[in-house]
Amino acid sequence: MSFDADVIVVGAGPAGSTVAMLLAASSVRVRIVDRATFPRDKPCGDYCNPGAVGLLRDLGMLPAVLDAGAAVISAMRVYAQDGSRFEAPFPVGDGLLLPRLRLDAALLGHASRAGAVIEEGVAVESVRIHPDAVDVQMASGRRLRARLLIAADGMHSTIARRLGRLRVPAAARYTVGAYFSSLSHTTPGGELHLGSGLYAGVAHFGGGVANVCMALPRRLWRRAGPQPTFEAALTCLPALAEAMAGARRESAFRCCGPVGFAARDPVADRVLLIGDAGGQIEPMTGQGIFLALHSASLAAGVALEAVRTGDLSRRRLATYAQRRRLEIAGKLAVSRWLQRLALHPGITPLLVGRLRAHPSLAGDLLGATGDVLRPGSVLSPAYLARLFT
Repeated sequence: MSFDADVIVVGAGPAGSTVAMLLAASSVRVRIVDRATFPRDKPCGDYCNPGAVGLLRDLGMLPAVLDAGAAVISAMRVYAQDGSRFEAPFPVGDGLLLPRLRLDAALLGHASRAGAVIEEGVAVESVRIHPDAVDVQMASGRRLRARLLIAADGMHSTIARRLGRLRVPAAARYTVGAYFSSLSHTTPGGELHLGSGLYAGVAHFGGGVANVCMALPRRLWRRAGPQPTFEAALTCLPALAEAMAGARRESAFRCCGPVGFAARDPVADRVLLIGDAGGQIEPMTGQGIFLALHSASLAAGVALEAVRTGDLSRRRLATYAQRRRLEIAGKLAVSRWLQRLALHPGITPLLVGRLRAHPSLAGDLLGATGDVLRPGSVLSPAYLARLFT
């Protein structure tokens, strides 16, 4: 039987490019297909946390990202509903701000140089899994055959849907954002603005230019388009509204949803789901790129061994699911804990005050959400006692 590749990767975002690069570097024949043509824009906060930067460095991909014009940040500001704030440095490493238009193109180029074959503008129509191969049918009618399929095609994954794995969170949020200029903040920096049931992430690239992305409940979208929705949400975030008083929108609004962690079984016979295709964590903590890179690294090791041994059964690939579950469990617990506290206007200002008065508490929190400290460091009784008393 002839194969077009040992591994077909559907989706050329950070997860897909990373797993393809790692496999190609190990002499596995890899083909990446994506419906988009790169460089392409994508709804995102444009933020790589310190953990993601560390992974990019370990993977040898950081120079390409820096060459793409990434802005380095060493701290994060968090605003409560009443406008109060705390600012703290990351306890380990730095973060990066870079539009996905440039980040994804840089990572895809790295995968290409490693030997992966790239096909852009190719939409996947269906997938068929056979005992000895997996067939990927394109919308054009063309078919590709491989030993293993890796789905990295995002939170609304075509592959996850075809496998019956697409589970939408019951109380998910939806995002709306755009690029703006003429903001009052002119140096690179990252901000999180907390409202009542909604929040906004701001990536200040410098020179008054920023990506402002809101996440809000579905009910706030009813009978409203992106601009009215964005403007209504902005009135709930006083510090951000003040900073944007003279801002000018420089792009169309970008919307997506629902967002938030969807628990999925990320393996099947001859199939692995990685990145958001395998489940997405609530974007408030800014861990999306880290989890994409990390899941790709875990999947690459399992996929390489499976291809070499010829055992691509679900039972063999389940090692990836087990490792992924262990790695994500603590991060998910922190994300849920923060969601409950951070969007409560009666509690958040008090906690922000505590974090401002005690820098070590703030540093531990940024370290846990920045994926450079263990999640348990902010879930321990000792930390919670210091935070609340």
